[in-house]
Amino acid sequence: MEFPVDGGAPVVRFTGEDGRECVFRFAELPLPGMHRDFAHALGVRIGPGGGRRTQRAASGQWQTVKRFLLLLDQLPVPPQRVEELRVRHLERYLMSRRETCLETSARRSLQDLLRIVRVFPGQDRLDGVVVDYAARPGHGVDAQQAVRPGYSDREFQAVMTAARSDVVAIRDRIAAGEDLLRRFLDTPEALSAAERERGARLEAMARTGRVQVDYGGLTVGEYPAACYAQARQLFVVDQDLAPLLAYAAGLSGRNPETLKELPAEHRLLEERAVAVTLVKRRRGKANSRTTVHWSVEADRQLRTMGSFYLLLHRLMARSRAFSSTSSVWSIWAGNGRGGVRHAATGGHLGPFDAELARKLKLGQWAERHGLVGDDGAPLQMMLTRMKKTAETRTAKQVGGHLPSARLTNTAETSFAHYLRADPFITEWAADVLTEAINDAERHARAVVVRLGGAHAGAVSKRSLGQAEAGELDTVAASCLDIERSPVGGRCRQSFLACFVCPNALVLERHLPALLALADALREDLERRDVDQWAARHGATWTVLTRDILPRFSSAQRAAAARARLVLPLDLLDGPKEPA
Repeated sequence: MEFPVDGGAPVVRFTGEDGRECVFRFAELPLPGMHRDFAHALGVRIGPGGGRRTQRAASGQWQTVKRFLLLLDQLPVPPQRVEELRVRHLERYLMSRRETCLETSARRSLQDLLRIVRVFPGQDRLDGVVVDYAARPGHGVDAQQAVRPGYSDREFQAVMTAARSDVVAIRDRIAAGEDLLRRFLDTPEALSAAERERGARLEAMARTGRVQVDYGGLTVGEYPAACYAQARQLFVVDQDLAPLLAYAAGLSGRNPETLKELPAEHRLLEERAVAVTLVKRRRGKANSRTTVHWSVEADRQLRTMGSFYLLLHRLMARSRAFSSTSSVWSIWAGNGRGGVRHAATGGHLGPFDAELARKLKLGQWAERHGLVGDDGAPLQMMLTRMKKTAETRTAKQVGGHLPSARLTNTAETSFAHYLRADPFITEWAADVLTEAINDAERHARAVVVRLGGAHAGAVSKRSLGQAEAGELDTVAASCLDIERSPVGGRCRQSFLACFVCPNALVLERHLPALLALADALREDLERRDVDQWAARHGATWTVLTRDILPRFSSAQRAAAARARLVLPLDLLDGPKEPA
């Protein structure tokens, strides 16, 4: 921060962690009585110990200060010093932002302003109500909750298909130019006159970096298009950035700012993987860089992020030699003002070196491909939504296990900022939960009880199907082999003997009869002596109440009870069951 001794307007100079710089001059703003306090607060917010350490974030803080002071200057009686600020001024700023942007953006703007107010020097000078208002939590709750979802599977596939087609066209276009250049250098005599002329221009471009165009027969208005068409034969151009970044976002699941800062430096590991050190913002200085290892498939350049990164590196290698950027991204932008601004490099530059907020014209790119959303409206193309979609697709692939699903964040961050409010992941999770509940219910209902000590898993699918269809029914169970009873020959035992027979099988469909049998046994106990009843039905009662009925849920038993079957014991009586 610079505060002129003569009382002039202060200047705040910013240098970010990535080396990008910018200067904020208060001389262009009204209300000079507030300049020093706002300059001090801005310096705290964007300084080495502040929370805004990128050029874009610092510029956002400056815009907040600028908009607020311009708003105050329009008031009939504007405050002249920060001591005169009142809550109504802060709320008026929120209302003014609502007139030009969505509620979420308006509340974020208010949050930014309040963070600046909280670091004014000499807080005791401020109005107490303003201090309390700025410190009060909840000003941005709605802004944090309302997040834009990712894309549906159909939308995502449409974007990736369009981006892939453009990437292939870019690769083939530059490969064709490189092939002509190689043939011109190796065997110029084998080329036609037109090809030699084109080859000579490409050779000069490759050597000097400056686009060579034959302007003969062209009007002045056609010069830029001709220059652009010539440059595209060897170099990536501005228009190529949209599909290249969209494809990288969908393939890697990385944040746009991380992709924009992909470095050219890398290590190739046995032709099977590439190691790249990425800039990871929002993690603080100590964790701002991380090394990733992306797999490489040499014959499938668009299949893995490692192969695609190496393709990007090769496509922009010639331009990087002239722009001298350390980024993998380097384009030719030598038309118009770009040619003047970057004359020293022949129009070559790292598109994200000066700032990350370069306009990619993603909306125009999506419109050219006719991309539409599920609602039928033109698709709103955003790289952040591509990243969010990659998070949700990964979560689905691993069944919602967040530690396995996270790509670039902790499980907590992935859930809170990418998965929790996404309608597509919510719908998917609801379907998964419903299926799990249905599966659990089917499993609970699929009770199969073998009696007489036999194992339920030994029942064949054919026999189980027959039992479920009622083809093997006795009175309150199914008999798997009535022709071969444990005592030999066709079974002629009492139906009550089924409860200790290994041929007997009990399913849910038998539950109404089993409950009716239990009721009948209770009624019989009322009429008989206890010892007599125990000798006659004790074994049946024990198996029924301890081994069979507890295997069914209370809901299953309640549903079966509504059938109200009546099962006379006379029907079951016959030869006494074996003791």
